[in-house]
Amino acid sequence: MKRVDKLLRNRKGASSLFLAVIMAALILVECTFVAFVWNLDYALSVNTALKTQIETILADYNRQLFDVYGIYAFTMDDVDDECFYKALEINGLAPESELGVAGLSELTADDLKKVISSYYNYRGPGIALKGLIEGYSAMILELDEQGIFKNVGQFMQSPAADYVSKMIKGADSAEEWVKKAGDTLNIEELVEQIADIDSIRKDYRDATRDLELDIDIDVADWDGFLESIASLESTLDLFSDSTPDAMRKFQTAHYCAYNFDCWYRPDGDGSINGTDFDSIHGSHEADCEYIITGLDRYQSVIKLGFIVKDILIAANMLKDYADEKFRNTMEVLGEMISAIILAVSEGTVKIDPKIIAFGLTFYCAVVQSIKDYWYVIHGDRAVIFEYDGTKMVTFSYREFLYLFCLCTPEEDLLERSLEILTRDYGTLYTGISLEADFRGSVYSSERSYQLYE
Repeated sequence: MKRVDKLLRNRKGASSLFLAVIMAALILVECTFVAFVWNLDYALSVNTALKTQIETILADYNRQLFDVYGIYAFTMDDVDDECFYKALEINGLAPESELGVAGLSELTADDLKKVISSYYNYRGPGIALKGLIEGYSAMILELDEQGIFKNVGQFMQSPAADYVSKMIKGADSAEEWVKKAGDTLNIEELVEQIADIDSIRKDYRDATRDLELDIDIDVADWDGFLESIASLESTLDLFSDSTPDAMRKFQTAHYCAYNFDCWYRPDGDGSINGTDFDSIHGSHEADCEYIITGLDRYQSVIKLGFIVKDILIAANMLKDYADEKFRNTMEVLGEMISAIILAVSEGTVKIDPKIIAFGLTFYCAVVQSIKDYWYVIHGDRAVIFEYDGTKMVTFSYREFLYLFCLCTPEEDLLERSLEILTRDYGTLYTGISLEADFRGSVYSSERSYQLYE
Protein backbone atom coordinates (compact mmCIF):
# COMPACT_ATOMS: atom_id res chain seq x y z
CA MET A 1 0.00 0.00 0.00
CA LYS A 2 2.81 2.35 0.86
CA ARG A 3 4.48 1.52 -2.47
CA VAL A 4 1.32 2.44 -4.40
CA ASP A 5 1.03 5.79 -2.54
CA LYS A 6 4.62 6.57 -3.33
CA LEU A 7 4.11 5.85 -7.03
CA LEU A 8 1.05 8.09 -7.08
CA ARG A 9 2.99 10.90 -5.39
CA ASN A 10 5.84 10.55 -7.89
CA ARG A 11 3.41 10.82 -10.81
CA LYS A 12 1.72 13.90 -9.34
CA GLY A 13 5.12 15.52 -8.76
CA ALA A 14 6.19 14.85 -12.35
CA SER A 15 2.90 16.31 -13.62
CA SER A 16 3.30 19.37 -11.45
CA LEU A 17 6.85 19.89 -12.63
CA PHE A 18 5.78 19.42 -16.24
CA LEU A 19 2.91 21.84 -15.85
CA ALA A 20 5.20 24.32 -14.10
CA VAL A 21 7.69 24.15 -16.98
CA ILE A 22 4.92 24.51 -19.56
CA MET A 23 3.30 27.34 -17.61
CA ALA A 24 6.61 29.17 -17.34
CA ALA A 25 7.10 28.85 -21.05
CA LEU A 26 3.55 30.08 -21.71
CA ILE A 27 4.02 32.97 -19.31
CA LEU A 28 7.33 33.83 -21.03
CA VAL A 29 5.69 33.72 -24.46
CA GLU A 30 2.76 35.76 -23.20
CA CYS A 31 5.02 38.32 -21.59
CA THR A 32 7.09 38.50 -24.76
CA PHE A 33 3.91 39.00 -26.79
CA VAL A 34 2.63 41.61 -24.37
CA ALA A 35 5.97 43.42 -24.51
CA PHE A 36 5.84 43.22 -28.30
CA VAL A 37 2.34 44.65 -28.32
CA TRP A 38 3.40 47.39 -25.92
CA ASN A 39 6.39 48.27 -28.12
CA LEU A 40 4.18 48.12 -31.20
CA ASP A 41 1.75 50.44 -29.47
CA TYR A 42 4.62 52.77 -28.58
CA ALA A 43 5.83 52.72 -32.18
CA LEU A 44 2.36 53.39 -33.52
CA SER A 45 1.90 56.23 -31.06
CA VAL A 46 5.25 57.80 -31.87
CA ASN A 47 4.65 57.43 -35.61
CA THR A 48 1.21 58.96 -35.17
CA ALA A 49 2.78 61.83 -33.28
CA LEU A 50 5.39 62.32 -36.01
CA LYS A 51 2.79 62.31 -38.78
CA THR A 52 0.61 64.69 -36.79
CA GLN A 53 3.56 67.01 -36.34
CA ILE A 54 4.38 66.90 -40.05
CA GLU A 55 0.76 67.57 -41.01
CA THR A 56 0.74 70.50 -38.60
CA ILE A 57 3.90 71.95 -40.16
CA LEU A 58 2.58 71.53 -43.71
CA ALA A 59 -0.75 73.05 -42.72
CA ASP A 60 0.98 75.97 -41.07
CA TYR A 61 2.18 77.56 -44.33
CA ASN A 62 2.20 81.32 -44.66
CA ARG A 63 -1.38 82.18 -45.55
CA GLN A 64 -0.36 85.38 -47.31
CA LEU A 65 2.10 83.44 -49.44
CA PHE A 66 -0.72 81.31 -50.79
CA ASP A 67 -3.21 84.16 -51.07
CA VAL A 68 -0.83 86.47 -52.91
CA TYR A 69 1.30 84.07 -54.94
CA GLY A 70 -0.66 80.80 -55.00
CA ILE A 71 2.25 78.86 -53.48
CA TYR A 72 2.12 76.14 -50.81
CA ALA A 73 5.33 76.26 -48.81
CA PHE A 74 6.45 76.90 -45.26
CA THR A 75 9.32 78.52 -43.43
CA MET A 76 10.84 76.84 -40.38
CA ASP A 77 13.61 77.84 -38.01
CA ASP A 78 12.96 74.98 -35.55
CA VAL A 79 10.39 72.29 -34.76
CA ASP A 80 7.58 73.05 -32.34
CA ASP A 81 7.43 70.01 -30.01
CA GLU A 82 4.05 70.86 -28.49
CA CYS A 83 1.93 69.05 -31.08
CA PHE A 84 4.24 66.02 -30.95
CA TYR A 85 4.08 65.77 -27.15
CA LYS A 86 0.31 66.13 -27.06
CA ALA A 87 -0.09 63.27 -29.51
CA LEU A 88 2.08 61.10 -27.25
CA GLU A 89 0.18 62.05 -24.09
CA ILE A 90 -3.16 61.22 -25.70
CA ASN A 91 -1.81 57.70 -26.17
CA GLY A 92 -0.61 57.49 -22.57
CA LEU A 93 3.06 57.96 -23.31
CA ALA A 94 5.38 60.36 -21.54
CA PRO A 95 7.27 62.79 -23.80
CA GLU A 96 10.66 61.22 -23.22
CA SER A 97 12.00 61.62 -26.72
CA GLU A 98 14.28 63.76 -28.83
CA LEU A 99 12.60 65.24 -31.89
CA GLY A 100 14.58 66.67 -34.79
CA VAL A 101 14.42 67.57 -38.46
CA ALA A 102 16.08 64.90 -40.55
CA GLY A 103 15.56 66.58 -43.92
CA LEU A 104 13.80 69.41 -45.75
CA SER A 105 12.72 69.75 -49.38
CA GLU A 106 13.51 73.32 -50.39
CA LEU A 107 11.35 75.15 -52.97
CA THR A 108 13.16 75.13 -56.32
CA ALA A 109 12.66 76.82 -59.66
CA ASP A 110 11.17 73.58 -61.03
CA ASP A 111 8.72 73.52 -58.12
CA LEU A 112 7.71 77.10 -58.84
CA LYS A 113 7.17 76.18 -62.48
CA LYS A 114 4.82 73.38 -61.39
CA VAL A 115 2.93 75.84 -59.19
CA ILE A 116 2.49 78.25 -62.09
CA SER A 117 1.31 75.47 -64.41
CA SER A 118 -1.14 74.21 -61.79
CA TYR A 119 -2.44 77.71 -61.17
CA TYR A 120 -3.13 78.37 -64.86
CA ASN A 121 -4.75 74.98 -65.35
CA TYR A 122 -7.77 76.27 -63.50
CA ARG A 123 -7.26 79.94 -64.33
CA GLY A 124 -7.76 79.18 -68.02
CA PRO A 125 -5.76 79.69 -71.21
CA GLY A 126 -7.14 83.16 -71.96
CA ILE A 127 -4.31 84.80 -70.05
CA ALA A 128 -1.87 84.04 -72.87
CA LEU A 129 -2.85 87.34 -74.52
CA LYS A 130 -1.41 86.21 -77.80
CA GLY A 131 -3.42 88.97 -79.46
CA LEU A 132 -1.20 91.47 -77.70
CA ILE A 133 1.91 89.89 -79.17
CA GLU A 134 0.33 89.56 -82.60
CA GLY A 135 -0.63 93.23 -82.57
CA TYR A 136 2.89 94.26 -81.66
CA SER A 137 4.30 92.04 -84.39
CA ALA A 138 1.86 93.52 -86.91
CA MET A 139 3.09 97.01 -86.01
CA ILE A 140 6.73 96.00 -86.60
CA LEU A 141 5.83 94.32 -89.90
CA GLU A 142 4.07 97.44 -91.12
CA LEU A 143 7.01 99.66 -90.12
CA ASP A 144 9.32 97.37 -92.07
CA GLU A 145 7.10 97.35 -95.14
CA GLN A 146 6.93 101.14 -95.16
CA GLY A 147 10.72 101.34 -94.92
CA ILE A 148 10.50 103.50 -91.81
CA PHE A 149 13.17 101.67 -89.82
CA LYS A 150 15.56 101.68 -92.75
CA ASN A 151 15.20 105.42 -93.40
CA VAL A 152 15.39 106.35 -89.71
CA GLY A 153 18.60 104.34 -89.47
CA GLN A 154 20.03 106.20 -92.48
CA PHE A 155 19.01 109.51 -90.92
CA MET A 156 20.73 108.70 -87.62
CA GLN A 157 23.96 107.83 -89.44
CA SER A 158 23.94 110.91 -91.64
CA PRO A 159 25.19 114.48 -90.90
CA ALA A 160 21.56 115.58 -91.09
CA ALA A 161 20.93 114.15 -87.61
CA ASP A 162 23.30 116.66 -86.04
CA TYR A 163 21.85 119.61 -87.95
CA VAL A 164 18.23 118.68 -87.20
CA SER A 165 19.03 118.13 -83.50
CA LYS A 166 20.54 121.61 -83.27
CA MET A 167 17.53 123.14 -84.99
CA ILE A 168 15.03 121.48 -82.69
CA LYS A 169 16.98 121.49 -79.42
CA GLY A 170 19.41 124.37 -79.84
CA ALA A 171 19.02 128.06 -79.07
CA ASP A 172 18.45 129.11 -82.68
CA SER A 173 14.99 129.31 -84.20
CA ALA A 174 14.25 127.96 -87.66
CA GLU A 175 14.26 131.54 -88.95
CA GLU A 176 17.81 132.01 -87.72
CA TRP A 177 18.87 128.85 -89.54
CA VAL A 178 17.33 130.24 -92.75
CA LYS A 179 19.33 133.43 -92.20
CA LYS A 180 22.48 131.32 -91.80
CA ALA A 181 21.78 129.91 -95.24
CA GLY A 182 22.19 133.42 -96.59
CA ASP A 183 20.73 134.39 -99.93
CA THR A 184 20.14 130.76 -100.92
CA LEU A 185 16.77 130.69 -99.13
CA ASN A 186 14.08 133.35 -99.03
CA ILE A 187 12.56 133.78 -95.57
CA GLU A 188 9.39 135.28 -96.95
CA GLU A 189 8.70 132.17 -99.00
CA LEU A 190 9.39 129.81 -96.09
CA VAL A 191 7.33 131.42 -93.34
CA GLU A 192 4.91 128.49 -93.07
CA GLN A 193 7.67 125.87 -92.97
CA ILE A 194 9.62 127.90 -90.39
CA ALA A 195 6.53 127.94 -88.19
CA ASP A 196 6.20 124.16 -88.52
CA ILE A 197 9.82 123.58 -87.49
CA ASP A 198 9.48 125.93 -84.52
CA SER A 199 6.27 124.14 -83.53
CA ILE A 200 8.09 120.80 -83.42
CA ARG A 201 10.87 122.48 -81.44
CA LYS A 202 8.37 123.90 -78.92
CA ASP A 203 6.51 120.60 -78.52
CA TYR A 204 9.76 118.78 -77.83
CA ARG A 205 10.91 121.27 -75.22
CA ASP A 206 7.49 121.46 -73.55
CA ALA A 207 7.24 117.68 -73.32
CA THR A 208 10.65 117.22 -71.73
CA ARG A 209 10.17 120.13 -69.34
CA ASP A 210 6.53 119.79 -68.26
CA LEU A 211 6.58 116.02 -67.82
CA GLU A 212 10.00 116.06 -66.13
CA LEU A 213 11.29 113.25 -68.33
CA ASP A 214 14.92 113.67 -69.26
CA ILE A 215 15.64 112.32 -72.74
CA ASP A 216 17.65 115.35 -73.78
CA ILE A 217 20.15 113.48 -75.94
CA ASP A 218 21.21 113.78 -79.55
CA VAL A 219 19.00 111.90 -81.97
CA ALA A 220 22.08 110.22 -83.42
CA ASP A 221 22.48 108.50 -80.04
CA TRP A 222 19.10 106.78 -80.34
CA ASP A 223 20.53 103.69 -82.00
CA GLY A 224 19.22 101.84 -78.95
CA PHE A 225 15.73 102.47 -80.32
CA LEU A 226 16.34 100.30 -83.36
CA GLU A 227 18.19 97.71 -81.27
CA SER A 228 15.33 97.46 -78.75
CA ILE A 229 12.72 96.94 -81.44
CA ALA A 230 14.82 94.40 -83.32
CA SER A 231 15.58 92.46 -80.13
CA LEU A 232 11.94 92.29 -79.09
CA GLU A 233 10.85 91.24 -82.55
CA SER A 234 13.41 88.45 -82.91
CA THR A 235 12.45 87.06 -79.50
CA LEU A 236 8.72 87.19 -80.06
CA ASP A 237 9.04 85.31 -83.33
CA LEU A 238 9.53 82.23 -81.15
CA PHE A 239 5.94 82.56 -79.92
CA SER A 240 4.31 82.44 -83.33
CA ASP A 241 3.29 78.82 -82.74
CA SER A 242 1.26 77.12 -80.02
CA THR A 243 3.67 74.40 -78.91
CA PRO A 244 3.45 73.29 -75.25
CA ASP A 245 6.84 74.87 -74.45
CA ALA A 246 5.76 78.21 -75.90
CA MET A 247 2.47 78.13 -74.00
CA ARG A 248 4.25 77.32 -70.74
CA LYS A 249 6.49 80.33 -71.30
CA PHE A 250 3.34 82.44 -71.76
CA GLN A 251 2.16 81.20 -68.36
CA THR A 252 5.43 81.91 -66.59
CA ALA A 253 5.71 85.36 -68.19
CA HIS A 254 2.14 86.23 -67.27
CA TYR A 255 2.58 85.01 -63.71
CA CYS A 256 5.69 87.14 -63.19
CA ALA A 257 4.26 90.22 -64.91
CA TYR A 258 0.92 90.33 -63.10
CA ASN A 259 1.56 88.79 -59.67
CA PHE A 260 4.62 90.65 -58.44
CA ASP A 261 4.88 94.22 -57.27
CA CYS A 262 6.09 96.81 -59.79
CA TRP A 263 7.26 100.42 -59.67
CA TYR A 264 4.35 102.08 -61.47
CA ARG A 265 0.87 100.80 -60.70
CA PRO A 266 -2.58 102.31 -60.34
CA ASP A 267 -4.40 102.31 -57.04
CA GLY A 268 -5.86 98.92 -56.23
CA ASP A 269 -3.41 96.99 -58.42
CA GLY A 270 -2.95 93.61 -56.78
CA SER A 271 -1.98 89.99 -57.22
CA ILE A 272 -3.80 86.69 -57.67
CA ASN A 273 -6.56 87.32 -55.16
CA GLY A 274 -6.52 91.10 -55.49
CA THR A 275 -4.26 91.73 -52.50
CA ASP A 276 -2.99 95.30 -52.87
CA PHE A 277 0.79 95.34 -52.91
CA ASP A 278 0.72 98.50 -50.80
CA SER A 279 -0.37 96.31 -47.91
CA ILE A 280 2.79 94.22 -48.32
CA HIS A 281 5.56 96.50 -49.50
CA GLY A 282 4.27 100.05 -49.46
CA SER A 283 4.86 102.05 -52.62
CA HIS A 284 7.58 101.88 -55.26
CA GLU A 285 8.89 98.34 -55.10
CA ALA A 286 10.43 97.24 -58.40
CA ASP A 287 10.11 93.46 -57.96
CA CYS A 288 8.78 92.76 -61.44
CA GLU A 289 11.35 95.04 -63.07
CA TYR A 290 14.08 93.21 -61.18
CA ILE A 291 12.73 89.82 -62.30
CA ILE A 292 12.97 90.98 -65.93
CA THR A 293 16.37 92.72 -65.85
CA GLY A 294 18.24 91.38 -62.82
CA LEU A 295 19.20 94.99 -62.01
CA ASP A 296 18.51 96.88 -58.80
CA ARG A 297 15.30 98.87 -58.46
CA TYR A 298 16.34 102.22 -59.99
CA GLN A 299 18.46 100.76 -62.77
CA SER A 300 15.77 98.28 -63.76
CA VAL A 301 13.05 100.95 -63.83
CA ILE A 302 15.19 103.27 -65.98
CA LYS A 303 16.18 100.50 -68.39
CA LEU A 304 12.62 99.29 -68.93
CA GLY A 305 11.43 102.90 -69.15
CA PHE A 306 13.64 103.49 -72.17
CA ILE A 307 12.40 100.32 -73.87
CA VAL A 308 8.78 101.33 -73.23
CA LYS A 309 9.50 104.70 -74.83
CA ASP A 310 11.19 102.97 -77.78
CA ILE A 311 8.03 100.93 -78.39
CA LEU A 312 5.86 104.03 -78.08
CA ILE A 313 8.10 105.88 -80.56
CA ALA A 314 7.66 103.07 -83.08
CA ALA A 315 3.88 103.06 -82.58
CA ASN A 316 3.63 106.84 -83.02
CA MET A 317 5.84 106.80 -86.10
CA LEU A 318 3.47 104.34 -87.73
CA LYS A 319 0.40 106.41 -86.81
CA ASP A 320 1.99 109.65 -88.05
CA TYR A 321 3.28 108.13 -91.26
CA ALA A 322 -0.16 106.76 -92.02
CA ASP A 323 -1.52 110.34 -91.90
CA GLU A 324 -1.18 111.65 -95.47
CA LYS A 325 -1.35 115.32 -94.46
CA PHE A 326 1.35 114.84 -91.82
CA ARG A 327 3.51 112.91 -94.28
CA ASN A 328 3.27 115.64 -96.91
CA THR A 329 4.19 118.29 -94.34
CA MET A 330 7.27 116.35 -93.29
CA GLU A 331 8.33 115.97 -96.93
CA VAL A 332 8.12 119.75 -97.48
CA LEU A 333 10.09 120.40 -94.30
CA GLY A 334 12.63 117.81 -95.38
CA GLU A 335 13.24 119.69 -98.62
CA MET A 336 13.65 122.97 -96.74
CA ILE A 337 16.09 121.56 -94.18
CA SER A 338 18.04 119.78 -96.90
CA ALA A 339 18.48 123.13 -98.64
CA ILE A 340 19.52 124.78 -95.34
CA ILE A 341 22.13 122.07 -94.68
CA LEU A 342 23.48 122.36 -98.23
CA ALA A 343 23.80 126.13 -97.90
CA VAL A 344 25.24 126.20 -94.37
CA SER A 345 27.78 123.51 -95.25
CA GLU A 346 28.72 125.47 -98.38
CA GLY A 347 27.69 122.59 -100.59
CA THR A 348 29.69 119.90 -98.82
CA VAL A 349 26.72 118.09 -97.25
CA LYS A 350 23.83 117.04 -99.44
CA ILE A 351 21.10 114.95 -97.82
CA ASP A 352 18.11 113.31 -99.47
CA PRO A 353 15.03 115.26 -98.27
CA LYS A 354 13.12 111.99 -97.77
CA ILE A 355 15.64 110.84 -95.19
CA ILE A 356 15.27 114.12 -93.33
CA ALA A 357 11.48 113.75 -93.50
CA PHE A 358 11.78 110.40 -91.73
CA GLY A 359 14.07 112.01 -89.15
CA LEU A 360 11.47 114.70 -88.45
CA THR A 361 8.81 112.00 -88.19
CA PHE A 362 11.01 110.31 -85.61
CA TYR A 363 11.31 113.53 -83.61
CA CYS A 364 7.55 114.07 -83.61
CA ALA A 365 7.10 110.47 -82.47
CA VAL A 366 9.59 111.08 -79.65
CA VAL A 367 7.51 114.04 -78.45
CA GLN A 368 4.30 112.01 -78.50
CA SER A 369 5.96 109.01 -76.86
CA ILE A 370 7.02 111.18 -73.92
CA LYS A 371 3.39 112.13 -73.39
CA ASP A 372 2.18 108.54 -73.84
CA TYR A 373 4.80 107.27 -71.42
CA TRP A 374 3.58 109.77 -68.84
CA TYR A 375 0.05 108.42 -69.23
CA VAL A 376 1.20 104.79 -69.03
CA ILE A 377 3.11 105.22 -65.78
CA HIS A 378 0.04 106.88 -64.29
CA GLY A 379 -2.23 103.93 -65.02
CA ASP A 380 -3.59 104.73 -68.49
CA ARG A 381 -3.13 102.82 -71.74
CA ALA A 382 -1.08 103.61 -74.83
CA VAL A 383 -2.09 102.73 -78.39
CA ILE A 384 0.39 100.31 -79.94
CA PHE A 385 -1.37 99.31 -83.13
CA GLU A 386 -4.02 101.35 -84.87
CA TYR A 387 -5.61 100.51 -88.20
CA ASP A 388 -7.95 102.76 -90.14
CA GLY A 389 -8.67 104.87 -87.08
CA THR A 390 -9.42 101.83 -84.87
CA LYS A 391 -7.27 101.18 -81.82
CA MET A 392 -6.48 97.50 -82.33
CA VAL A 393 -3.96 96.97 -79.51
CA THR A 394 -3.37 99.07 -76.40
CA PHE A 395 -0.84 98.45 -73.63
CA SER A 396 -0.93 99.23 -69.93
CA TYR A 397 2.28 99.25 -67.90
CA ARG A 398 1.57 95.69 -66.75
CA GLU A 399 1.20 94.57 -70.37
CA PHE A 400 4.52 96.15 -71.24
CA LEU A 401 6.04 94.13 -68.39
CA TYR A 402 4.37 91.02 -69.78
CA LEU A 403 5.94 91.71 -73.17
CA PHE A 404 9.36 92.07 -71.56
CA CYS A 405 8.87 88.91 -69.47
CA LEU A 406 8.27 87.00 -72.70
CA CYS A 407 11.65 88.24 -73.91
CA THR A 408 13.44 87.12 -70.73
CA PRO A 409 14.78 83.54 -70.40
CA GLU A 410 12.33 81.48 -68.35
CA GLU A 411 15.02 80.19 -65.99
CA ASP A 412 15.89 83.80 -65.11
CA LEU A 413 12.25 84.61 -64.41
CA LEU A 414 11.89 81.63 -62.07
CA GLU A 415 15.18 82.10 -60.21
CA ARG A 416 14.60 85.83 -59.63
CA SER A 417 11.01 85.20 -58.56
CA LEU A 418 12.33 82.80 -55.92
CA GLU A 419 14.72 85.51 -54.73
CA ILE A 420 11.76 87.86 -54.19
CA LEU A 421 9.76 85.18 -52.35
CA THR A 422 12.74 84.30 -50.17
CA ARG A 423 13.28 87.96 -49.34
CA ASP A 424 9.67 88.37 -48.21
CA TYR A 425 9.06 84.99 -46.54
CA GLY A 426 12.43 83.44 -45.78
CA THR A 427 13.66 80.11 -47.17
CA LEU A 428 10.65 78.16 -48.37
CA TYR A 429 10.18 74.40 -48.03
CA THR A 430 7.78 72.02 -49.72
CA GLY A 431 8.42 68.85 -47.70
CA ILE A 432 9.89 67.63 -44.42
CA SER A 433 11.34 64.52 -42.73
CA LEU A 434 11.20 64.20 -38.91
CA GLU A 435 13.00 61.78 -36.58
CA ALA A 436 12.23 60.91 -32.93
CA ASP A 437 14.54 58.96 -30.61
CA PHE A 438 12.12 57.18 -28.22
CA ARG A 439 13.32 54.60 -25.64
CA GLY A 440 16.35 53.68 -27.67
CA SER A 441 14.51 53.34 -30.98
CA VAL A 442 14.59 55.86 -33.83
CA TYR A 443 11.32 56.58 -35.62
CA SER A 444 10.99 58.69 -38.75
CA SER A 445 8.30 60.00 -41.08
CA GLU A 446 8.33 62.24 -44.14
CA ARG A 447 5.76 64.13 -46.16
CA SER A 448 5.59 66.80 -48.86
CA TYR A 449 2.87 68.79 -50.58
CA GLN A 450 1.25 66.73 -53.30
CA LEU A 451 1.45 69.76 -55.57
CA TYR A 452 5.22 69.35 -55.91
CA GLU A 453 5.30 65.59 -56.42
